[in-house]
Amino acid sequence: MFYYAYLSCLKNYEFVYTKNIFEHCERVQGGRVIKVIFEGEVSPRKASSVTLIETSEHCILVDTSSKEVEDVIVAELAEIGLSVEDIDAVINTHLHPDHTGNNDLFRKATVYASPNECVEKYDGRLVYPDRYAKFTFTPVKEFEDEEIQVMNTPGHTWGSISVVYGNCIIVGDAAPTKKNLLEDLIPECVDYLAAKGSLKRIKMLGKNVVTGHEGIIHAHELQSSLQESCF
Repeated sequence: MFYYAYLSCLKNYEFVYTKNIFEHCERVQGGRVIKVIFEGEVSPRKASSVTLIETSEHCILVDTSSKEVEDVIVAELAEIGLSVEDIDAVINTHLHPDHTGNNDLFRKATVYASPNECVEKYDGRLVYPDRYAKFTFTPVKEFEDEEIQVMNTPGHTWGSISVVYGNCIIVGDAAPTKKNLLEDLIPECVDYLAAKGSLKRIKMLGKNVVTGHEGIIHAHELQSSLQESCF
């Protein structure tokens, strides 16, 4: 069974949350909207969370999950009166297939990611191997929207990024599950120290966190964890 979270971002960036999208799916007049249209799964299939952000300039998806949940994404967009054609920007937190599987659905969107996603360590150096040439994206530094902040959160991959919007941060696999945040559990990574530092910075922001594969953890849930943190 899928669970959905709806976050209506008001002018003061307070969030209204419900467990079921069908209980509350209208737009907030004069406000902005952020909506987790798929919370993600770790098993039996790996599928990332998918988050819709509507700013005054853009209609954005952060990550597009795995191909197996294509129908869920399309249906949830339709529930709020949107189609794949309405999305004009896709921001991938990193380029693993469980986060990019439906990029091709959004033909009118510019796909953004960090160029550092295309590096790997070889003989002690970071290099750009030819095998990454298959990825087509625009460097995320070229994305322009005054309401959105992109934060480097490397560790899980070299180019992992997080998207900050109001009182919410979408972190991809810098924190794939709630347990990563609550128990300071470092995720699978290419750089342990970078991953540890990214997790700490995410927690210290004091925002609601959309995890990579387990939906939302709210800021108040993280407060006691931060006080007890072993970082």
